[in-house]
Amino acid sequence: MIRKKPPLRRDWSVSLGAGNVAPNNFPAKFSFDINANPDCLNDYALFALNVAGVTNGQANIVGINQLYSGPGGICGANPNVNWAYNGSTSGGSVLTSPVMSLDGKKIAYVESAAASAIFHVLTLGSSAGTVTKAAAPIVSGSCLATTSCLKSVTFSSTSTATLASPWVDYETDKAFVGSDDGKIYKISCVFKCALNSQPTVLWTFALPVAGTGGAAATPNGPVYDFPSGNLFVGDQLGELWVINAKSDATPTLAAGPVMIGGGGCTVAHPPGRTGTGANCNASGGSYGIPDSILFDSNSISGRVYAFSGNDGTAGASAVVAQLKSDLTGLVRVHVGRGSLGNTTTDVDIHSGDFDNKYFGATPTNGHLYVCGTEAGTTRASFYWIGFTAYPTMNSATSGTAARLTASGDPCTPITEIYNPNVDFGGGHHDIIISGVVGAGANGVIRTDDISNVTITGSLSGVTYPGGVSAIIFDDVSTSGQASSVYFSTLAPVTVGTCGPPAMRCAVKLTQLGLN
Repeated sequence: MIRKKPPLRRDWSVSLGAGNVAPNNFPAKFSFDINANPDCLNDYALFALNVAGVTNGQANIVGINQLYSGPGGICGANPNVNWAYNGSTSGGSVLTSPVMSLDGKKIAYVESAAASAIFHVLTLGSSAGTVTKAAAPIVSGSCLATTSCLKSVTFSSTSTATLASPWVDYETDKAFVGSDDGKIYKISCVFKCALNSQPTVLWTFALPVAGTGGAAATPNGPVYDFPSGNLFVGDQLGELWVINAKSDATPTLAAGPVMIGGGGCTVAHPPGRTGTGANCNASGGSYGIPDSILFDSNSISGRVYAFSGNDGTAGASAVVAQLKSDLTGLVRVHVGRGSLGNTTTDVDIHSGDFDNKYFGATPTNGHLYVCGTEAGTTRASFYWIGFTAYPTMNSATSGTAARLTASGDPCTPITEIYNPNVDFGGGHHDIIISGVVGAGANGVIRTDDISNVTITGSLSGVTYPGGVSAIIFDDVSTSGQASSVYFSTLAPVTVGTCGPPAMRCAVKLTQLGLN
């Protein structure tokens, strides 16, 4: 049962014009230190939008400061759009999550155009533009140390990039990206190179998928482990790969593929591929791995977690998989019916998150939370999985809680928040927050108390018809309005301070009560 909201609303919303953060992707927040004193001028939230930028028209890179504003806040009455840029160079949009430099002065993102993908690094200048009258950053070659600067490299001239958010390795200042035709790229010169020096593609690696045609192995966002040099990538055929990516020379395949999803197909005969000798068509959809893997480098041998909606298991095809970093030691846990055999209500399963106990002194008491489907339908349902033999994941779920939304409506990725300075009820401090993407009342965001492991009922919730993007949080501060969450709506709405009229909004809500 969702508690009634108090009549006083403390959220803020900023119109994003015609765009929003793409579904299941994240805005970004600076600073990164959740224990730092909130800074009204220098702290900001960044929203990269799924529309083409137009100089003096629609912006698609929007930075908002004065975050901790509103009743009782420390930053005045309202937030401020500090930057609004046309971040496109080829008429494309941003379909994945952006990455910030450690000092917050630069951002890296990927523009997807009609049949190309461009990696951009934008240096933020002084305050510029509005959401509906975007500024044009200075293009590399004419940049000064005190100005904005846009540096770019086209890494694919034949394919877009719809799922692969860039991964930046801050140690080496290299980035890893992917394109929808099954290729992975390593790019140099991200945040630390000389003024007016352009990023450069160091290598291209085509995932060696079985077959010669048919469905492409569209990659999700690569995840790089600096000490080992391993690059972990999942694809939309349901496979998981490890690439030896430490060298700037041509990489090699270190492990895999291992089939995590696949809808009942195998790595020898992936779903929809031709020329394998025994072509396989998956039963139902949602058999890919849409989100980047989770990687726990602290556990013995490292542990990789991947999520898919259809591994071909009749009656229970939604799956969470745990593997060692060499892709051995597979533990497979089913989290509901999933998409096997469905034709109209296929549901992708997105990434989960760990509770605070998992990272504490006794990780055997910890749990992984994920949103799968109910046992008999494709309605969303929470599951939690334990680690009694840590670091090995238990082979069965410990519990479940239905979300009671419509069949076929997927959850966003889950975000966990442990805030020792906020009492979420009964002295509890650990919550998860996620949304469901659906029409009308089935587009919701909610928080759930996981301090005692079992989810017994929603702490708070708000309806956003059409759903919301993935969600980030900022601080664990006691200052007014400074313990919050950020996301964008996926459709025009009139909710809280967003509208009227109905509009697509960047939204801030408090962690406590989603006010």
